Amino acid sequence: MASRRETGRRLLCRCFFLCLSLSAAARAATLNHEWEISYQFKSPDCVCKLAVTINGQTPGPTIRATQGDTVVVRVSNSLLTENVAIHWHGIRQIGTPWADGTEGVTQCPILPGDVFTYTFVVHRPGTYMYHAHYGMQRSAGLYGLIVVAAAPGAEPFAYDGEHEVLLNDWWHKSTYEQAAGLASAPIVWVGEPQSLLINGRGRFANCSAMAAGACNAAHPECAPQVFAVVPGKTYRFRIASVTSLSALNFEIEVRTHVASQSDH
Repeated sequence: MASRRETGRRLLCRCFFLCLSLSAAARAATLNHEWEISYQFKSPDCVCKLAVTINGQTPGPTIRATQGDTVVVRVSNSLLTENVAIHWHGIRQIGTPWADGTEGVTQCPILPGDVFTYTFVVHRPGTYMYHAHYGMQRSAGLYGLIVVAAAPGAEPFAYDGEHEVLLNDWWHKSTYEQAAGLASAPIVWVGEPQSLLINGRGRFANCSAMAAGACNAAHPECAPQVFAVVPGKTYRFRIASVTSLSALNFEIEVRTHVASQSDH
């Protein structure tokens, strides 16, 4: 009698986990992305320079998925003289090691004019990032965010809205100049970055000292990043950093407004 009960419990457990697996499989989606990698003139800190872009933008588009989804990214390399590889930072490549994007280790680079398709499953919820894994292209603008939401009913936190914060350091010299200096003897160090960017936006501090026309402080690409919030609401901030050399502290300043007689 006891063995029959134990067998029944085991069958129920197996059925339960089978139902969970089938439910997750039925819900999981396949998300397709088409990316073209090219050089474009950009002004992320009000100073115009060539940047490596995805579909004409830097940072690249944010990949949004739900735990268990399959992400498919078809990458076309339109750089005329450079190879490309993209690493999906923090994503476990279970069963898909060739999609990790580490050039020379898990894949050959994508040659100019060629196409490569990355396919992988996002197994864990969280905030991740992707970035170039060839040469110094990450410093030239080839990077972006990956946001993986928890499976339905599994989110442990309650909040009214969320914002994404992607931090990066930025140089005005091209990566060709920087690479040539690093390879020379004696070495020519790249030095401190000219700007720090939030979501690809910043403001070069010495615009006024530059030649006329070299720095356009009114350019919309370098308008300050603004996060809209409502008092009394709870917000989730997803923060990631793809800096090359800078170690950053991120702080949120809280200002308290004290009413005066003129406010009434």
